[in-house]
Amino acid sequence: MIPSPSINPSVLTEATCGWPLEELSEMGYRGLELTPADVRGTSVLNLATELDLPVVCVNAIPSLIPYLTGSLNDAVAWRRRETIDGLSNILSRMDQEGIPFMVVAPGRVAQNYQTREEARQLLVSALREMASGRSSEILLESMPFRPFDSSSEIRAILQDVGLPNVGAALDAGHAMLCGEDPEESVKALGADLSYIQIRDVVLRPGRPLLDHHLPLGSGSADIAKLKRLVSGLPWSMCISAPRSPLREARRSLDSMIQ
Repeated sequence: MIPSPSINPSVLTEATCGWPLEELSEMGYRGLELTPADVRGTSVLNLATELDLPVVCVNAIPSLIPYLTGSLNDAVAWRRRETIDGLSNILSRMDQEGIPFMVVAPGRVAQNYQTREEARQLLVSALREMASGRSSEILLESMPFRPFDSSSEIRAILQDVGLPNVGAALDAGHAMLCGEDPEESVKALGADLSYIQIRDVVLRPGRPLLDHHLPLGSGSADIAKLKRLVSGLPWSMCISAPRSPLREARRSLDSMIQ
């Protein structure tokens, strides 16, 4: 049984160390979502084990920022290869440690010299290669401001990949920014959906769409809907609150479990 709820402490605190893991465990968080950088060493994993906060997910999206850190459908072969090899190394570590999920996302379509279909085929190929022979599950997630940003498109890509350890994740904030009701996203992803990330975003006329990780109640999310989303699925709190991380972590968790 994969523990829930989990929390991403690097997003919460916007820091790479000094996380209040003991306090988060006492609040009721039962697992951690980390970045690839966090799992390269042993100290974080050892501390997580000591506190009975197993690492549930590696959120690789910080490693998949086109033109900055990487893209699984980059049109430049050597850059795409660096991204695939880097994440494959993390997957090997995840298999050793028994970490069940890695979340990834499509990249941008390269300007001027890549078609949408070419980007799609490169993404499918990368997912197949990374997943081959792995016990960990790779979860594809839609992202705003990128191609393949609907849940139906994500599921169609997964059907093309055709591997049992490649599924879907849903970030409720991403779904809202992509113009979807998260409950409809869950239905569209169906049995492919394995993991959900919870946070809030602002959707208001005249306000720009920004991919913020707001604490619950700070934006436009319907908390009652979010509660229904996570029924029976592993989920994490993926909020940013560097000025008051413990207060907002507790308040957001209380919103979901009360």
